[in-house]
Amino acid sequence: MTQPQISWPERYYEEFDPERRRRLLNEAMAAGDGTAAENEIRRRLWELRYVQPRKNAPLADRYIALWLALDRWRKAGLAPRKARAARKELEKMAFLLHPEGDAGLVQPLLHAELVHTVRLYLSTCTQSNYGTMLMSMMRMRDDQIVGKAAKEVAEVTLAVPRWAGLDEAFAPLAPAARDAFALVFPAGAETLDRAFAQYDQTTL
Repeated sequence: MTQPQISWPERYYEEFDPERRRRLLNEAMAAGDGTAAENEIRRRLWELRYVQPRKNAPLADRYIALWLALDRWRKAGLAPRKARAARKELEKMAFLLHPEGDAGLVQPLLHAELVHTVRLYLSTCTQSNYGTMLMSMMRMRDDQIVGKAAKEVAEVTLAVPRWAGLDEAFAPLAPAARDAFALVFPAGAETLDRAFAQYDQTTL
């Protein structure tokens, strides 16, 4: 049985390849699909997110880079003596979470873009050695992978920004990560809630 076509803009957020996403967006804008003002913001977010670091190099994803930067500081242990260095680095990336424009239009579309980003990242957790232990020789159980991912999401989106003194600047990330987690791990809501609860009321 033929599967129904995904409508705009759903198909834009189902695509993970940057060039194909841009092509879908260009086609939608040319055809008048969706709201012109929203598509213009999607275009600006695409250009904010994807950059070509050098000629002929593949596009780099700055939202994924932001997540990895937060995760690197998480893995470094959140030592108080390192907080100043973390803040200095992360402040330079915070503009990615605060694009210019009418907040009423920009914020929902930024949220959708961040959900897409975290979903892309979390999807690799089920496809790589993320879910292994003992030097990649043993596969974790599914519930162990969910627990590991939930802990990372809570620490990256709540613990690290708070430790670096950037709670407000990074506030858009946590709700988007929650929504992305629900898409990748539909049965993991309670696990994520428990992980978030450790940091919601905790001062680091």
